[in-house]
Amino acid sequence: AFWMAMVAAVPILWSVGRHQWFNRDDWAFVLTREQMRTGVGTAEWLFAPQDGHWLTVPILLYRVVVATVGIDSYWPFLLLALVSHTGAVLLSRAWCRRVGVSPWTTTLLAVMLLLFGAGWHNLMFAIQVCYSLSVVCFLAQLLLVDHDGPVDRRDLAGAAVGLVGVMTSGFGPIFMIGLAALLVLRRRWLALAGGGGSQALAYGWWTVWWSDEAPSAVPPGDRSQVPAYIVRGVGATFEALVAFPALAGVAVVATLMVLAGGAPWAARRVGIALAATVVVMFAGIGWQRVGLGVHTAGSSRYVDVAALVIAPVFGLAVDRARRLAPEAHLAARLVLLAALVVNVGMLRSAGVTFGRASRYEQRVFGLVAGS
Repeated sequence: AFWMAMVAAVPILWSVGRHQWFNRDDWAFVLTREQMRTGVGTAEWLFAPQDGHWLTVPILLYRVVVATVGIDSYWPFLLLALVSHTGAVLLSRAWCRRVGVSPWTTTLLAVMLLLFGAGWHNLMFAIQVCYSLSVVCFLAQLLLVDHDGPVDRRDLAGAAVGLVGVMTSGFGPIFMIGLAALLVLRRRWLALAGGGGSQALAYGWWTVWWSDEAPSAVPPGDRSQVPAYIVRGVGATFEALVAFPALAGVAVVATLMVLAGGAPWAARRVGIALAATVVVMFAGIGWQRVGLGVHTAGSSRYVDVAALVIAPVFGLAVDRARRLAPEAHLAARLVLLAALVVNVGMLRSAGVTFGRASRYEQRVFGLVAGS
């Protein structure tokens, strides 16, 4: 059923993606970074921060696409984001199966995340490959290091994937917390020192040499509002997962019950690491961006990342309804089905609106060029 849904998703994604065009930060990679490369050098091109992010990997991806096919079409760039998003969905699905989420609950969750209208920004804006690819690296690294025994090839591969993730977006240090949480709970100290240490050293080097004096356009805010920022972000994520705002609180409580003892320890330690990642994520973003308003915690680009990470724990909470009654489990799955339908509609609506705005921009550029 999931692979059939993957095939059915192709025309939906094509329908909402065919109207998109270069927008805002896309130009930083297509034009500004190219001027930096030829004007001030390769190092500045690759390592200078953008909005506080280390973006070496997305910069290289854009460079390959520009050098290969140019900028006549937006599709090659948008495919970077869509493929990365799909990879993150597949890895979230793999984690659902590993922690013991039932097949049908896993399928409903994965299909909803594949067409996640609440996170439309990361699907329809090519530059958001930096967020989706970061999630891919994080979830893949967790899968690789989630085993017993001494350090082996899986841990080395995980460390390499983690380094790619660090160079992909500002989520690098946040995801290091999630990695550390899992390895501490597993008591795999050497794996933590190797994989986590190499990422920390790399990010520390970049912070000292490149990010320390980076300018910021974010106005200063009252950081006493960071707890409210976390609550708003978590609430928005669960509202997107259940579609009914009134049920978001119930979903949060059910998820916390799983973490508190409603699942085997092997599943709970993974869930604790994933939940801690989401909380730290909103805390870190809030610390830097609370000046833009607490409501920005519910932005689609953040909700998408949080939903992909927390989905395996939420899936366990959905299946836990079976302990109440078979009817409760069925009702929980029907809520997931409703959320899937709602998110497809949101994706269509947001995609059309965003595409219309970018096409207006294209029209203006064409008129300027023509004049």
